[in-house]
Amino acid sequence: MKALPSSTVVYYLHRVGSAQAEFYPNGISRSSFEKSLRHLLNLGYKFLPLKKAFELAGSRAQPTAVLSVDDGLSCIYHEILPIIKTYSLPLTVFVIGKCIDNRDLAWNHKLIQIRKYADDVRLEDALTNLHKRYSLGRTGNVFSDIFSVADAEKDKLCDELWEIFCPLSQEEYLAKEQPFLSLGQMRELAEYGVEFALHSQTHADFSRLSYPDMYRELLQNQEALSEAGFDCVPFFAFPYGKQCDKDLLPALCRDASLKSCLGFRYCYKDNDQARILWQRISLEHNPYPGTKELLIKPVLRKIKDRISWLGQ
Repeated sequence: MKALPSSTVVYYLHRVGSAQAEFYPNGISRSSFEKSLRHLLNLGYKFLPLKKAFELAGSRAQPTAVLSVDDGLSCIYHEILPIIKTYSLPLTVFVIGKCIDNRDLAWNHKLIQIRKYADDVRLEDALTNLHKRYSLGRTGNVFSDIFSVADAEKDKLCDELWEIFCPLSQEEYLAKEQPFLSLGQMRELAEYGVEFALHSQTHADFSRLSYPDMYRELLQNQEALSEAGFDCVPFFAFPYGKQCDKDLLPALCRDASLKSCLGFRYCYKDNDQARILWQRISLEHNPYPGTKELLIKPVLRKIKDRISWLGQ
């Protein structure tokens, strides 16, 4: 199969390699990642940094690909950087502000560690005791129950659960494991040409935030990167792929000086300069995207979106 003509497809992942599997279970092996890149190169894709791909969107005859990574895990330095250097490929990293240089954990990363030490039965017992304090949903699924908590309370809830179940303090864990990129690693990435972009300050669910809270998340994320000494390209990837109300996007991009926001429901020829919402395809779930992921699903989504628009 040949790549789609004149299309700009943004690919994303979180973790590459065997390290940090307990910290972030979803990921792909180093060999699968390298094979995936060769697969896309063989399809005829030209890899560009996201900023350049946005500037050239729709103007290239050759199909364009963007490689991006969410969260800023240290495997970007240890596993991804050597591979992209081998193939001379660019990279865009969407960074969580509070996690820069291993200063803190996002709540979902805390929960991953908590579940390492507590099975669902023990967690359900603990959540029962905390139910009223945090207005927990009771779906029978631990992750869904915690996800139902207001974003401002998720960290506090996970901090309590951490104290109950985890043997090390969060400070001790961060110092020992160094799950995120250090400032030195980020500087080496920047010297190679890696772009840093926004992934919110706390890895917040933007589908549940008020507009002032959304803007604050982006502003703090920008400030965190600036204070660490790094330029930030004007793009933001929604955590969990949970998009805010589309009617708020123009104001959000204007106020936060963004070119576009990124989700993960790519439609055929969806990513052009006329759209402030761009979309991505996961390489963790589809390491060797073919006709189904690159053509059939995107075209069906395009048709569905068109029908939905006509019905409004």
